[in-house]
Amino acid sequence: MEARRLALSPSRALLGPGLFVGAATFTANGLNALFQVALARVLSPSQYSVLVALVVITLIAAVPPLAFQASVAREVALELEGARPGRAGAALRDTVRGLAPWALCVLVLGGIASAAMAAAGRGDGAATFATTATIAFALIIPAVWGGLLGARLFVVFGLAQLAFAGTRFAAGLVIGLAGGDAAAVMGGVAAATALTVALTFLPLRDLWHGAERAGRRRLATLPNAAAATGLTVLMALATIDVLVANLAFSSTTSGAYGVASVCARVQLLLPIGVVTVLFPRVATLRDPERERRHLLAGLGVVAVLGAIVTVALWAAAGPIVDHIFGDKYGDAVPWLGPLSLAMALYALATVYLYHFLSLARTRFALVLLAIQAAQLAAFALLHGSPSDLIGIQIAAAAATVAAAEGWYLLRGRPD
Repeated sequence: MEARRLALSPSRALLGPGLFVGAATFTANGLNALFQVALARVLSPSQYSVLVALVVITLIAAVPPLAFQASVAREVALELEGARPGRAGAALRDTVRGLAPWALCVLVLGGIASAAMAAAGRGDGAATFATTATIAFALIIPAVWGGLLGARLFVVFGLAQLAFAGTRFAAGLVIGLAGGDAAAVMGGVAAATALTVALTFLPLRDLWHGAERAGRRRLATLPNAAAATGLTVLMALATIDVLVANLAFSSTTSGAYGVASVCARVQLLLPIGVVTVLFPRVATLRDPERERRHLLAGLGVVAVLGAIVTVALWAAAGPIVDHIFGDKYGDAVPWLGPLSLAMALYALATVYLYHFLSLARTRFALVLLAIQAAQLAAFALLHGSPSDLIGIQIAAAAATVAAAEGWYLLRGRPD
C-alpha cells in the first residue's frame, strides 16, 4: 500500500499545478479572444482581415522556437532531477544566448525590408517592421518558458501567459480605439512581446546565475530542427487556411472567414494545460507502459473537452458571431461549427506531437510534412468557396490524428 501511495503521489502533486495552468491558459487566451473581438469591432473588415493575416504569420513564425522550449524543458527537468542545477542553468543560459543573435538579425532584416518598401512606395513598411519585431522578440520567449517548465514552475508559467495576453490586449485595444490601423496594432503587439521577455525571465535569475561553464551549445542540431519542423508544420496545418482565404476571397468574405477561424481555434487551447504538465513528467518516466497511460489520459481529456466545445460552437454559432463580433461578419455563422471540428482534431494531434517530443521522438515531423504537402495541393485545386477550405481542413486534421496513432504503434522505440 505504501509503495502504491508513493507511486501515485507525483501525479497527485501535478493536479493542482495542472488545474492552475489550465485556468491561466484559458484566461490568457480569453484575453487573446477579446483582443480579436475588440479589434474586429474597432477596425474595418478590410483592416481586420489584414490584422488576422499578420497575426497568423507571427503565430506560424513563433512555432519553430518552440523546439527550444521542448529541448530546454526536457534538459532542465532531467538535470534538476539528477541534482545538477548548474548544468540545468547552463541549458537555459546557453540556449538563450544562442538565440539572441538570431533575434537581432530578424529585427535588422525587418528594418531593412520596411525601409526598402517605404522607399519604393510598395506595401506597408510599418506593418512589415512591426510583424518582424514581434517575431524577433518571440524567438526568445520559448527558451525562457522552457526553463520555467523544466523547473516545474507551473504557477509562474501560468502567470507569464497571463502577462503576455494582458499586455497584448491592452496595447491593441488602446491603439485601435485611438484610430490606429492594423500596422499600428501590430506595433503594440511587438512592444507587449518585448515586455514579456523581460518579465518572464526574472524568476529564472538564480538558475541562470548558477549555471556552470560549458562549451558552446549547438542550437542547429538535428533533433531541434526536426522538433521545430514538426511544431511549425502542425501550426501551419491548422492556420494556413486563413492565408488562403485572404488570397482567394474578397475582403468581406476573408474577414468573415477570419472570424470563424479565430472562434474555432479556441480548440487549440485545450491541449496546452495538458501538455504543459505532462511534458516534463513524461520526459523522466522511462517506462513505456506509464508513458502510454499518460498519453491516453491527455488524449481523453482533450477529446472530451473538444467534443463539448465543438457542440457548443456549432449550436451557438449565430449568437456568438452576431453578438460578439457583429452582424457585419454574419457570413461566418455556417462555417464556425465545421471549423471547430477540424480544430478539435488538431488539438488531439498536438497532444501526440508533444508526447513524441518529450521522448525525443522527432521523426514524426516527416509525416507532418507529407500531410502538409497534400493539404497545400488540395488548397491549390479547391479554393472556390469557404466550404472547400473547411472540407480540406477536416480531412487534413483527421489524417494527422490517424497518422499520429499509427506512428506511435509502429515506432515502439525512440528515434
